[in-house]
Amino acid sequence: MGASLKFLAMLIFLTACVTQVSVVSANRNLIGLRGPDPDDSYIAPFLWTDVRVAISECRPFFISMDPDPEPSCCAGAKSIAELTKTKRDEKELCLCLRYILQLHGAYDPKRLPLLSEKCHIKYSFPPVTPDTKC
Repeated sequence: MGASLKFLAMLIFLTACVTQVSVVSANRNLIGLRGPDPDDSYIAPFLWTDVRVAISECRPFFISMDPDPEPSCCAGAKSIAELTKTKRDEKELCLCLRYILQLHGAYDPKRLPLLSEKCHIKYSFPPVTPDTKC
C-alpha cells in the first residue's frame, strides 16, 4: 500500500474515532452530565440513536400493554446486548436508556429486566428510572 493510501486510511480511522468520542460527549451533555467523559479514550460500541431505534418496538411491553415483547423488540434488545461487553459499555447503555426511556413517556422500569428472560438474552438489563445512578 502506498504512503498516500496509508495516510488516507489512517485519516479515515482517526476521523471515525473522533466522531464517536464526540458523540459520547454530546450524549452526556444532552442528559445533563457536564464536563468531558472521565475516560476520554472510551469509544462506545453503539450510538444512542442505535439504542433508541433498537428498543422503539418495545414500548408496548414497557408500558405493560403487552405481556410479552414483540419479536422485533427482542431482536433490537439482543443486538444492543451483544454490543455491551464491558462495565463501561454497561454504564453508557444505562445512561442512554435513562434518557431514551423518558422520551418514550411513562413506562414500568421493572419491565426492562424482563427482556433478558422473555427474549432469551444472556445480558441482564437493569431497571432504569430517571433517578438511576449509572
